[in-house]
Amino acid sequence: MPRIVRLTRYTEKDAPGESLENARCICGLGMEGDIYARGGDRQLSLLCLETRQWMDTLVKMDFESSIDGLCLSKYRENILLDGIRSDELVPGFRLKTGEVLLEISDIPKRCFKECTFLSNGRKCFLAGQYLFAKVIHGGSIKAGSRIARCREKIE
Repeated sequence: MPRIVRLTRYTEKDAPGESLENARCICGLGMEGDIYARGGDRQLSLLCLETRQWMDTLVKMDFESSIDGLCLSKYRENILLDGIRSDELVPGFRLKTGEVLLEISDIPKRCFKECTFLSNGRKCFLAGQYLFAKVIHGGSIKAGSRIARCREKIE
């Protein structure tokens, strides 16, 4: 069963995040105290563990500088998930942990303006790997908790 590996809150733009054992999700806003908790379709950012491990390996090997335009440092998740693949998390898909209900939004992370992949007409390796979710029902979430697939997709 899928689980939450790590929770991270960002209190300042471009600053390192704060790793949390517990966090509070606020319905319609996002993670309490997070700079990006402003509502809309991008309330929480999600990334799957397999993708994060791949990215961390590239950074350790200094591939970011050798793969022109790959901006790994700009991909920062609130919730790191294990046991589920990003291609399973389509828009409308819902996840539940404890009392918290999340819905994958229909807006995946886009490339940054300075992305050389975008300007050269190429597809970024990270496209579709980094997802956003809305908080449908708020409450407390905990690192290490199981997260269940609530419904396949809401139409």
